[in-house]
Amino acid sequence: MKEGNMKEFKADATVGLISSKLTLEGPIIKNKTSFIVSGRRTYVDLVVKPFMPASTELSLYFYDLNTKINHKISKSDRIYLSAYMGNDVFGVDYDGSQDRKNEGEGPSEEGVLNFGLGYGNITSTLRWNHLFSDKLFSNTTLTYSKYSFHTNFGVSGTNSTPMGNENLNIDFGYIAGIEDLGSKIDFEYNPNPNHDIKFGASYTYHHFFPGKTNLNFSID
Repeated sequence: MKEGNMKEFKADATVGLISSKLTLEGPIIKNKTSFIVSGRRTYVDLVVKPFMPASTELSLYFYDLNTKINHKISKSDRIYLSAYMGNDVFGVDYDGSQDRKNEGEGPSEEGVLNFGLGYGNITSTLRWNHLFSDKLFSNTTLTYSKYSFHTNFGVSGTNSTPMGNENLNIDFGYIAGIEDLGSKIDFEYNPNPNHDIKFGASYTYHHFFPGKTNLNFSID
């Protein structure tokens, strides 16, 4: 990702048939601190919405957001803070009572179905660049990231019987993912134009959640 403009504010927008993007960048402190923010979203669900039946709502899109702050501490030190967030979403909500009303029937029997599916990422990085000399510099980095996948399914309905109304509710959910915390320090030494020496150390902590399921079922 670009560093951000330290001298003047700029904006760039792109509008397409199914997606749009907006980027903003500029100085926070002129010639010392800058920022850049960029976001994008698709809107297929909004395009097809006029063609969907009244009983059905569709969610179908993805979005992502990038941001970065760049700060000059001194001639030898600079820090960078960046973050990313993105998500992909698919979902269908169906309300059977709407179809019955459109057909001229009463809402004595009603049914609702919900289905959703999605996955997303979150990452953030804090990096410190230090110049020891013209031949030696280092990067110290702290990172955080999380990936998750989730799905849900729900059904609810009411059925009229001679004994009265019977209500059915089913709700199912599942989520899985991984979360990471990391740190590393890298050094690069250039004794002459023909040789590079790189060394460093890193550590990463992984937290896995391979699957968590919730299920609720009731009839009354």
